[in-house]
Amino acid sequence: MTAKNTENTETKKKHNWKYDLILLAVLAVIIIGVFLYFTLRNGSGQGSAQGDGASSYYVQVEVNNRVEQLISIEDDGDYTFENIYAERGNDEHGENVIRIENGGVSMQYANCPDQVCVYQGIIEPGTIIPIVCMPNVVYVSIVAESDIDWSRIREEIVPEELSDNYAAYQESVSAG
Repeated sequence: MTAKNTENTETKKKHNWKYDLILLAVLAVIIIGVFLYFTLRNGSGQGSAQGDGASSYYVQVEVNNRVEQLISIEDDGDYTFENIYAERGNDEHGENVIRIENGGVSMQYANCPDQVCVYQGIIEPGTIIPIVCMPNVVYVSIVAESDIDWSRIREEIVPEELSDNYAAYQESVSAG
């Protein structure tokens, strides 16, 4: 009777091992597929944002939950934003400086106490996590032109190259 129990146990181990290998192979195929999907999807967009002149990404800066500026990812430079509602004392308000450079954006300066946003580093098209300065209520993200929420954009901050898109949105809203 002992020999029979040992034989059944060995058969079970071989059986489980076989299914474990099949499960691992299926998981590997799924992981590789997801990796390739995101690599190809993000890779094709980044190329256009960084040099062939067909910019389709914009840095969207929100201050106090209001979109303050849309800047082409190709417009390198430093941009300063002030939040008069984020008081620092001594008549000082919240102030942040972002830098757009080489197809990415980073927070260069913040007069907040913790500096988490400054240490976050550079974000690029395809980055999911935005730069957030909680004390100054500043939110910086990169959006594709096709993903801009026109209902949150004021006419005075629309970049010239997007004026036709904004006009089309306004026309669709007025048409009902």
